[in-house]
Amino acid sequence: MLELKLISPALTVAAPEEPHVLHYDAWLIAGGICLIALARQIFGILTPPAITPGRKHRADAEERRRLCSETLVVNLAMVALSPARYTGLAVPLENAKLTRYDRRDFNADVLRTAIEEFVDAGLISVEEAVFKERRTVIAPTSRFRHIVAKLGVAVADVARLEGRETIELWAGSRASRHKKIIDYRGSPEADALRAEMATVNGVLNAADIRLEGGKVGPVNLVRKFRIEQPDDPHSFDRHGRLYGGFWEDLPKDRRCLLTIGGELIADLDFVSMFVQLAYCRQGVEPPEGDLYAIPGLEGRRTIVKRLMVSLFFRNSKAQRLPSGTKDALPEGWSMERFKAAASAIHPAIAPLFDTNVGFELMAWESEILIGILLVLASKGIAALPMHDGIMVAESHRGIAIETMRTVSRWKAGRELPVAEKSIESCSPNNSPLWSSRCASE
Repeated sequence: MLELKLISPALTVAAPEEPHVLHYDAWLIAGGICLIALARQIFGILTPPAITPGRKHRADAEERRRLCSETLVVNLAMVALSPARYTGLAVPLENAKLTRYDRRDFNADVLRTAIEEFVDAGLISVEEAVFKERRTVIAPTSRFRHIVAKLGVAVADVARLEGRETIELWAGSRASRHKKIIDYRGSPEADALRAEMATVNGVLNAADIRLEGGKVGPVNLVRKFRIEQPDDPHSFDRHGRLYGGFWEDLPKDRRCLLTIGGELIADLDFVSMFVQLAYCRQGVEPPEGDLYAIPGLEGRRTIVKRLMVSLFFRNSKAQRLPSGTKDALPEGWSMERFKAAASAIHPAIAPLFDTNVGFELMAWESEILIGILLVLASKGIAALPMHDGIMVAESHRGIAIETMRTVSRWKAGRELPVAEKSIESCSPNNSPLWSSRCASE
């Protein structure tokens, strides 16, 4: 019997070094004929659990096993076929009380048993969980991929059940790995937030979003809110960023492979948004120029941005550099020196440093982004959110920029600057769309 280590989905997320691991989604089902055939064939291959000779498997238990097997097949098919190039499937295996986030027709016990059956049938390989770092990761084997190819399964065959929760509430600090998902009570506020997500997801699923010309499967974005402790009042005014889009982890040099409605994308971004919102909170206009420009750290904008943002997520005096940042700084730079330099450049927002205001700024940022998505949705325009920016079809560039400026003025009190990011290098093996674009640059 395969021994699977149990890692709580409430405590861990995929490790940073595994950006293309797909998270198991219990709400995915077989929709197309070919995928239905695959699910049936795989279920026929599996060896059912042993029972007392002469007895039959309970019908309800067999149905739970079949449903779980189908969903596992669909998730693995996404790993095998998605142009997002997932390296594996991260699966939650902890036994826990069912919550608003769970399907109720099978549980972790059934999923764990199904994974063991898939291993025994030579359909998947397993990479065991690492405590507090990542969940168990499974990957389809060549046998699974062969059956998928033989039956002609495509990503377009993947469908989704209704009912998955799109408003999540988590407890834990930004730095803590011990994050716990909260089974909050329903409320009018949560209902309103959920309705917004239904609109956003509806427009995205109605759009023809492709990567390298291939279908990408159903989209189900969620908003993740945060409280500090599980016993704190359940509120939705901190964090609130959107997650779940395959494009969020897409390397920048592959964004040129994205199309919406057959068009290449325009990548639009609010400039220095986090610091801009800090100035809005203080009711002060920011200085001109790059807000992440610190004397002595020229050419190190990425690390400056990370350090600057970290100052808003501390509830005590900043004394130590965040993990992994020291080697990126010139000799002699400490957290104390950086904070002093940032305070000298930005005296108006320095009072916000070390006040743990970051999640409030995130919530503000996400409210602006949701507002933009909803305005564009009302015009039938699909936009792919990127925390502080969006990607839209090139023909919608102008209206998207104007919408970003207008909504930021409504929600932040002043118009925030918008810039278009350049689309980085493409592979010569891409579609004719890529060829025509690169030829024109």
